[in-house]
Amino acid sequence: MNVSINHCPICGFKTDESHASVFELRCSYDICDCCGCEYGYDDDLKFYDDWVKGGCVWFEAKVKPQGWSLDYQVKNQIRPWPPK
Repeated sequence: MNVSINHCPICGFKTDESHASVFELRCSYDICDCCGCEYGYDDDLKFYDDWVKGGCVWFEAKVKPQGWSLDYQVKNQIRPWPPK
């Protein structure tokens, strides 16, 4: 599966920046507006599990796009959906 590196690896939300590499994204310490993951700081696997178990709630609800669809967005993240 070819996943663009300008999407959050946790939730698939399109980031504001285009990162040159996965390494650059993971070391940017940017925070995803959707899931709240801080790249390079949070444990991806634990964060993903916690985000899903918590109901995939938006971290910055004020920037949530109108007509947002979780099912569409998660096609851009790196894990199978729905989680098991």
